[in-house]
Amino acid sequence: MEHLSKAQRETLHAKLERERVDLHQRSAGSTEVVADNPDTDPRDIEDAAAQEAGRFSAGQLLARDRARLAEVEAALARMQDGSYGICEETDEPIPFRRLELEPTTRYTVAALEALESEGGVADRHGDEPGAY
Repeated sequence: MEHLSKAQRETLHAKLERERVDLHQRSAGSTEVVADNPDTDPRDIEDAAAQEAGRFSAGQLLARDRARLAEVEAALARMQDGSYGICEETDEPIPFRRLELEPTTRYTVAALEALESEGGVADRHGDEPGAY
């Protein structure tokens, strides 16, 4: 992490903490929607189908948010142990601009492209901006 200034590390840490709080809040709301509500008694099949579709959708969003939360928490753990900002594939420093765009990334752009071209498994939901 020596390639990052103290101000850069603080900026990235704050960004990750904000996202973690947002994900916790969203997950709490989604959990309520996903849970079956025994008080609801749909009177027709369309209502029942709409409720089931809503629960399924909320469940998918909850799963995505939980996966993203795991990535955010892993990035915060890497900050703690000093390995944050170092490519897991090449041990090269990940540029601040890339970390700023996707603070949970574990790879440089070149390493990620190489992994993808080789059919390697990169965690797509956390390594590309907006792909989670």
